[in-house]
Amino acid sequence: MPPSWGLTSEGTNTRMCRDLPHFSHTSLALACLSLAVACSEKDSSSETVAGTAAGSQGSQSASSTTAGSTTTGSATTGGPAASGSSSSTAGVSSTGAASSDGTTQGTGGASSTSGNTTGTGGGASTGGNTTATSGSTTTGGGGNPPSDCTPDGRAHNPMVTQIFTADPNAVVYGDKVYVYTSHDVDNQENFDMVDYHAFSSDDMVNWQDHGVIIHADSLPWATNLYAPGACSKDGKYYLYIPNSGSGIGVAVADDPGGPFVDPLGVALVTKSFPNADVPWLFDPACFVDDDGQGYLYFGGGDDGGQNARVVRLNDDMISLADSMATTIPTTAFFEASFMHKRDGKYYFSYSSDFSSGHGAALEYLMSDSPMSGFEYKGKLLSNASINEGNNNHGSIIEFAGKSYVFYHNRKLEQELGVDKVNNRSVAIQELSYAADGTIPTLSMSTDDTTVSQIKCLDGFAEIEAERLAQEHGIEVEGLAGETVRVAQIAAGDWVAYSQVDFRDGATSLVAQVASAAGGGTIDVLIDGCIGGGPGTSIGSCEVVSTGGADTFAPLTCTLTETSGAHDLCLSFSGSPAFELDSFHLE
Repeated sequence: MPPSWGLTSEGTNTRMCRDLPHFSHTSLALACLSLAVACSEKDSSSETVAGTAAGSQGSQSASSTTAGSTTTGSATTGGPAASGSSSSTAGVSSTGAASSDGTTQGTGGASSTSGNTTGTGGGASTGGNTTATSGSTTTGGGGNPPSDCTPDGRAHNPMVTQIFTADPNAVVYGDKVYVYTSHDVDNQENFDMVDYHAFSSDDMVNWQDHGVIIHADSLPWATNLYAPGACSKDGKYYLYIPNSGSGIGVAVADDPGGPFVDPLGVALVTKSFPNADVPWLFDPACFVDDDGQGYLYFGGGDDGGQNARVVRLNDDMISLADSMATTIPTTAFFEASFMHKRDGKYYFSYSSDFSSGHGAALEYLMSDSPMSGFEYKGKLLSNASINEGNNNHGSIIEFAGKSYVFYHNRKLEQELGVDKVNNRSVAIQELSYAADGTIPTLSMSTDDTTVSQIKCLDGFAEIEAERLAQEHGIEVEGLAGETVRVAQIAAGDWVAYSQVDFRDGATSLVAQVASAAGGGTIDVLIDGCIGGGPGTSIGSCEVVSTGGADTFAPLTCTLTETSGAHDLCLSFSGSPAFELDSFHLE
C-alpha cells in the first residue's frame, strides 16, 4: 500500500520512443522531444485521476477521486532478441486451431478495448467478426497425452513486467495459482489505481495475464482500488475491494479470471460499522475455513494503534454475520492483512510499520483460532533496498508440495530507471516452516530469477500468447470475457515462454494472428530471450492480411524439426502490423 501522498497525476497509454524503455506517461514523451528523438507512437485511451490526499509514509488516501475510465500502458524490460532466417510460410494457413480465450482474459496494458474477436479454427478468415468461445481450450496436438518432460526454468523477478503490479493476493484454485493484484499506473506520483488484474499459472513461471477483471467505473461507491482480497466458496469467486482507505465492497464471478461484478452497488463495510472506524479502512483479506465459515480481515493506520480487524461473513459471502468487528491485538501493525492456515494453526500476517526493529517487514502472528488468541512470532520477510525500504503487501500459499510467499518490490522501476517509488512489481519466493510451525525469516531476493518451474508448458496444446515468462516491448490488451491478445507490437519486441515441450519433434508453429493489411515477421527462436541470450532461429514467417484488424486466423510458420524442452521466443521484426492471440506446435 502507499508510502506517500500528494496531488494525483495524469497518464496516457502511448507507445513511447523505441530507443528508450517505453512508458505510458507524458513526461517521457516530453523527454523524447527535448532530446530530438524520433518517436513512434501508438495512441490509446487516457486516464486522468485527480484528487488530494494527506498522510504519512505508507498510507493511502480515502478521498481521491477519478475522472476518466481507462488505465495507462505498460512497463517493459528485456533486451533485443536475435532474429534468425530460416524457412517461412507466407499466407494464412488452413490448418490449426482457433484460440478460445473464454472469460478468463483481460488487458495487460489498457483498461478498455474494442471488440476484438477470434477466427474460427481450421480455416482462413472470411473477413467477418466471430466471437471468442467462452470457457474452452483448444489443443493443437490431436489427443497427445500430457507432457511429461522435466523443466529447467525459473520464475523471472519480478513476476510480471508488461505492467506494474502490487499487493498480490495469491490463492490456489484447482490445479492453478491465481494472483490478484493492484495495477500501478505507469509513472504515477501517488496511488491512482483504478482496476485489478489477475494472473494464473500451473507451473509458477509462465503467467497468463487475465487482464482487467474489474474497474472502478463499474463501482458507484469507489474511485481508487487499493489492495484486493480473494477467496472462493460454493463455486463462486469473490473479490473484496477497498475504496482507497474509506470502505470495502465485494464483487463476484463465476470464473476465477473474471469478469467480476458488484452484487450490492454499495460498500459492504464502512466506518459506521461498529469497531471498523480505523484510520485506513482497506486491505481486505478473505479466508474460508475448513468448516466453510468465511472471515474478512482488514484495517491499517500509522498512529501506532491497534488497527487490525476481523469480521465473520454470512454464507452468501456478501453480507456480515457479526454485529461488530473484532480487534486483533498486534505488534507494530501497519497494513496488508492476510490469513492462511497450516497444520491446524492460523497465521495472521501483515506489513509492519516503520518503527525501530520493524521497518515495513512482513511479520506474523500464530493462533489456534482465526479470530483470537494470537501470539506475535516476528518477521517472515525482511525489507530491503530492492524495495527501497518501503511498504509491502504479502500472501502465502501451498502449491504442488511447496510453500510460497508473494510480495511486491521496486526492482522493475529501479532497472528501468524511472525512479517512481509508487511503481511496484510482484515477486515470488519459496517459504519454509520450522518443526514448531514458525517461519524462518527470509531476505528479499535481488536475483533476476527466483522459484523453480514445476512442469513444462505443453507446446502441442493451445498456448495463450499472453501466458508469459518474459516479454519486451509489447502490451497485453483485452478485457475479462473478451479476446485477450499481445498487441502494440513493434520491431525488436518479443514474447518468451519457459520450457516448452516440443515432444518428439515439431515441424511447425501455428499462430492465431489478426492483421488488416499484413506486415511484419515472426521469428521463432529457441533457448534465447529469457536470460538475455540470442537464441537459435528455427523458423520464421511473414504476416499477411487476415481480412481485418479484429479478425484472427491461423498462420503457419514452418520450423526446423525440434524436439525436447526449450525456452521458446517469438521475436518480431520488419514492420509489424498485427496482433497475436495464441499458438501451438504441430
